[in-house]
Amino acid sequence: MLTLSKTENCSYIEVKSETLSDFISNSNNYTNFVVSGTLNCCTSETNTVTITEDDILNTEWKLQFPTDSSLVITGLYFQNIYTNQQWNIFSTQYDLVDYMCSTGDITDLFVIIQNWFTANLGVTITQSYTYDAGTNTCTYEISDLPDGIAPVYLSLENSIAIPSQVYFQYFPVNSLLFTGTSMLVSPSFFSLLNYVDGVYSFTLTYTTESGDIITETNCFFLDCVTACNVSTKLQSLMTQDKTATNFFLLHYTLTEGSNCGCNCTELCEIFTKLCNELNSSDTCNCGC
Repeated sequence: MLTLSKTENCSYIEVKSETLSDFISNSNNYTNFVVSGTLNCCTSETNTVTITEDDILNTEWKLQFPTDSSLVITGLYFQNIYTNQQWNIFSTQYDLVDYMCSTGDITDLFVIIQNWFTANLGVTITQSYTYDAGTNTCTYEISDLPDGIAPVYLSLENSIAIPSQVYFQYFPVNSLLFTGTSMLVSPSFFSLLNYVDGVYSFTLTYTTESGDIITETNCFFLDCVTACNVSTKLQSLMTQDKTATNFFLLHYTLTEGSNCGCNCTELCEIFTKLCNELNSSDTCNCGC
């Protein structure tokens, strides 16, 4: 079953399914993969990205290395795609400035990473990077990983300990990132800078080498700020305010009604009613 959820700070929509996991780990068994997504209530326009056979045959784990010299590297996470276990291979923190292509030596990081794989898995991996000084773009690449092991993300912190992550890219599609078992959809897929609360639906269509076509679909309510606005009505609920009760019932129905199949129309109606009850078009700028 296809399931949809949000990541921390609503940075991405995470898409999971057994078929998707198989596609990522055994991509050579497929010849085509189509991702279609719609921000319902706002528009009926569907955004589509196609990963062709040529894309599948040219898969590499790549990471756009950060360029903010004030950041600290707190971890490099890998995943066992069979058990879903994730772990950080770094035992300490590193100043990013010492490893940036423009100010330091990224190959010093190669040594740390290789030492971990040698000590823990007894294998030699391949690492490389490309750097464009004109755009200050540094791309780190890793390959020849053990079967079932995939990189996930580089974790960072700023000067006031606010965390962030930079995810690895697998297929050459900028708006879609792939972990070992799931797909992360960035706001740019919908031509957004940041996600807005709303009802999002996705359809994944796979074509296997034998010509079979597999389709999965689902929709869910992406809640970044609506829950906080509903929670401000708690005091009214305690005084048995009927309107406040409606806030919580509508919000509960939205969240519990997600990932139940293609019920986007019903979710949109509930979302619109909740927006009207909250009387906040700034919060619910979609569907109201």
